[in-house]
Amino acid sequence: MSTLLSKRPAAREAGPELLVLSKWEEFTGWLLEHTSKWPKSARFGLVRRVDDHALDVTELLIVARYEPRERRRTLREVNLRLERLRFLLRIASSRGVMPRSGFETAMRHVDEAGRMVHGWREALGGRSEETP
Repeated sequence: MSTLLSKRPAAREAGPELLVLSKWEEFTGWLLEHTSKWPKSARFGLVRRVDDHALDVTELLIVARYEPRERRRTLREVNLRLERLRFLLRIASSRGVMPRSGFETAMRHVDEAGRMVHGWREALGGRSEETP
């Protein structure tokens, strides 16, 4: 067992994928905790969509980390999910479902994740835009 652990790189050497995944996991926990407190009128629509998008991003980041052949396409999908999540959070804020302070915190984290994913994509090199 110690042989397996010795082959694992130190966290500081693991690369951008581990950092974005770790930060996103922490943010998703925070977001799920906050959306559970939103009004019941929003729970079966908006809350479900926000939570699903946040969890989808988590799953996609895991796929991107462990499936090198799918990495560029998957990171592009992560960016699309983040953009959808931004719009859902704006809707929640404008409808008064999400408190202003929570909205600002969430948007900061989503933007940070977007920048990190963009950096990860840039580190892969090659074309910056993919054709469908």
